[in-house]
Amino acid sequence: MSTLKKFSHPMLTRTIADIFEHLEQLIAAGSTYGQMYYSTSVPFLDSCTKEEKNLLIKLCGYGSAATGLVDSHLYSISGKLIAPNSKSTPVLHFDTDTVIELGLTANIPTSMADRTSVVGLGIVVSKKEVTDPESSTSSKNLVVILQHTDYDPVVKAQVQFKTQYIIGGRKNLANTFGLFQLGREILISGHITGYEHHQFMWIVTAISVSVTVGHQPINSQALINTQVSDTKPRRPGLITVGEDLSQPQSECSVEAQVLASSSCTLEGADADPVQNQGAKLGTSNNYYDSVASTSGKKRTKKEILADAKRARLNISSA
Repeated sequence: MSTLKKFSHPMLTRTIADIFEHLEQLIAAGSTYGQMYYSTSVPFLDSCTKEEKNLLIKLCGYGSAATGLVDSHLYSISGKLIAPNSKSTPVLHFDTDTVIELGLTANIPTSMADRTSVVGLGIVVSKKEVTDPESSTSSKNLVVILQHTDYDPVVKAQVQFKTQYIIGGRKNLANTFGLFQLGREILISGHITGYEHHQFMWIVTAISVSVTVGHQPINSQALINTQVSDTKPRRPGLITVGEDLSQPQSECSVEAQVLASSSCTLEGADADPVQNQGAKLGTSNNYYDSVASTSGKKRTKKEILADAKRARLNISSA
């Protein structure tokens, strides 16, 4: 079994395709679905003559023969481009679910040159600075060659090919030259502006550049914090040293209620005068009305617990 690491560095492409020829259809007997091939081209402006040129490519998509592409129609098509650095015709494997029909070619006279977009992920294998021929100053462009690795569904194997990317020395890309190091994984977004016939490479003018950083560990602390409120406390029944554990739970509950009530009484002791409380003693059957007023002095914890026990005995005998 092979232990070689398989990379996936595709060259994703979106183009406006003018369908001008149907090619073979690989459809199994008794089925209406299969691989269908078409002829189209990628238009761009020649860097020397400034005239439009079209490079022939193949389209390959899996779908139904009844809903295939139609000749002399324009379509917005996206997929991955397999472009070997040889005399073989490049193939754009497009996604049939994202195809948008734009209408008859004759009804859309607008030029589509330099409108094919590319998002290329690859490894830097070469770089050099060259003078910008369109600049009136001494600014330079960086010519970078990325090596792409992708799975070719036609040959059913991984293939490698190279693409040339031009990083402009002006505007927002001027400070990105240092990011391009040999062997580094880079993601470049741009559009096709030419073809290098001697090396059989597409030429892409970059619009943006991103450096990948590989796998990153996930911080699970945030996930743990969101689950704290849903879990039981880690220290149920926490007690302090010297706390009496021999009393039943019901007795503790009565004492706790008395403690809470006494605390509130002490805080608001000035609200009710002593003489007003004494006036109510003769008409109330509540045991707590017979307890001496504590507005003059603060009761100790021992006195409060004693009152709680007397209250419990009084309630149980009633």
